[in-house]
Amino acid sequence: MKKTLFIIAIIIFGSHFGVAIAAEAPKVDYKNSPILDNDLDGLTDEGEKQIYKTDSNNPDTDGDGILDGAEVLNGTNPLDSTSPSAVQNITVREYSEGSPEKWSWYLTRAGGLISFLLLYLAIFFGIAIRFPGLKKIFQPVDSYDFHAWISVQALIFVIIHGLVLLTDEYLNFSLKDLFIPLSSTYQPELVTLGVLGMYAMVAVILTSYFRKYISQRIWRVTHFLNIVLYGLAFFHAYYLGTDLKVGIAREIFLGMNILLLGLMLVSLILKLRSVFVSKKDEIA
Repeated sequence: MKKTLFIIAIIIFGSHFGVAIAAEAPKVDYKNSPILDNDLDGLTDEGEKQIYKTDSNNPDTDGDGILDGAEVLNGTNPLDSTSPSAVQNITVREYSEGSPEKWSWYLTRAGGLISFLLLYLAIFFGIAIRFPGLKKIFQPVDSYDFHAWISVQALIFVIIHGLVLLTDEYLNFSLKDLFIPLSSTYQPELVTLGVLGMYAMVAVILTSYFRKYISQRIWRVTHFLNIVLYGLAFFHAYYLGTDLKVGIAREIFLGMNILLLGLMLVSLILKLRSVFVSKKDEIA
């Protein structure tokens, strides 16, 4: 099972990162004329005419309050005012002819998505093993070692996700931004969710591997951080993840998490019911 999950993670990582190999920036034919940006929206005049079909004399073609260049960078439609607005207003620089997109941007996105997927699976299997109807299906692949292993893999991809950001020339992240909450000047609250989630993940992993050296009570309390960790990771990914802004990826992400939340609630209800029945029998 470990090998299967590892192969799946590598396939997802490779396919996402492989987009960087095939993707090239749109090529603009400037015909030896000056490269101009008359409306100062971050897109060159010829780029707007030849590729994006936006108005080179209007910095906000669709009138939604977001610069055309910012919308292009964030994957929204600069020609449609109903398209989800860009969530950050950052300086846009159009890539010159033949210049590839930054590999680090693909790498950090892939690392973040895979780390969340592995965290999701760890929590899902933990619930499924005690859930009526699912127990028989997932019990053969569930074990204490499996949970510890999959959590470590998630942490590895979290580290990749964070460290690669240090090479991004637009966001200008530093080690302080990655490890100290509210240090980042870029979306500080949302970045902090990721930082706190990483620390929660480290705490859960360490107490799992050193379980025999600590009390059962401490281990259980610390293990409940999984719920906190999941919440932090969800909101960090949902509101900051570039790939989850629009489209089928967003729908799949929401569907998966609604399913997991439903399983959590039902599992909690069954647990409370079991405790109530047990106490009732003791009184009787």
